[in-house]
Amino acid sequence: MMTRLGKAMLVGADHTPEAGIKPYTAQVADGMRRDTRLARLRHIAFYNYAYNYIFWLRTRSNDPARLRRLGRIERLLHAPWARIGRTPRAAAFHAADFHFAEKMLDSGLVDRMAASMFAPQTFTDPYLPGFEHVGAPEATDHPFLYMDAQRLFEDHGFLEICANPDLIAFCREAIGPRAALSWAWAWISQPVGFAYQNQNWHRDCVEPLNFIRVFVPLSPIATREDGPLELIPGTSGLHAFSEARRFRDEELELIKQANGAGVVLAEKGDVYFVNTFALHRGTPPAQRRGMLSLLVSIGPSHRTPMIRKLKWHEVPEHLRPLIARNRSFFRHLIG
Repeated sequence: MMTRLGKAMLVGADHTPEAGIKPYTAQVADGMRRDTRLARLRHIAFYNYAYNYIFWLRTRSNDPARLRRLGRIERLLHAPWARIGRTPRAAAFHAADFHFAEKMLDSGLVDRMAASMFAPQTFTDPYLPGFEHVGAPEATDHPFLYMDAQRLFEDHGFLEICANPDLIAFCREAIGPRAALSWAWAWISQPVGFAYQNQNWHRDCVEPLNFIRVFVPLSPIATREDGPLELIPGTSGLHAFSEARRFRDEELELIKQANGAGVVLAEKGDVYFVNTFALHRGTPPAQRRGMLSLLVSIGPSHRTPMIRKLKWHEVPEHLRPLIARNRSFFRHLIG
């Protein structure tokens, strides 16, 4: 349910922010959430705040100057004395929209996360409402297969990746001490011989004001055949090509040559951090490959209220000390 109220929108408990994400009412029906009057009111209040933060405030304009001003205001409101980009690597990230961390994660941990994602389960596609594949990924030729979000959030390998101190530290250096995990995706890209959806040039225009995307390849990306991310660095502040649409190669040829577009190759355990408001695209793989991506931000995503928070007893015991030291980072996921 959605109702317009002036320039704002009121969304109900049965509304979903994105295809493949279960709304509150469906989560209650499936036994994922316990429904009480207070819980429902809290959910509706938070969802309406997050939804209008994104679709009333953030997406009103993609003008980079406006977004920088609003981003500074948001940081001042949440952490008045904090400054971002003070370390050399954070400053380099803000200049290039990219930071690469070699072997940040244990390869065995990455293998465990990959095993969870490639196991037979229910997969969806956020670009195709109503799509659902139940079973092994190799049993379908659909281009994208996304792991169920709540299943991902409850996965112990996922929680261990998110609790990595170096990962959290860089996110805070880049966007400030109030950085928090606000959503995540784990998906399989399948070889279909053409560019599907975000495998075309675009910007991520429906994300919070201060955000960073963290990419964890779940299989090696050694060549273009492995479907690497392609990025035009330093374009998050570019006013041209800021429309929310897909762009053709020939449109971007001059800026690609000027800024040095390139693909990101990575081994298992490598992690890279990207401001995906910069021009970028996935590339179609020649073989099946998996990717985990975290959305870390100060303000919430419109998807964030759909996270069913984990109770403390649901967190693996060996991760509790790390998470306890970083409760703010996990404020949307655990509590």
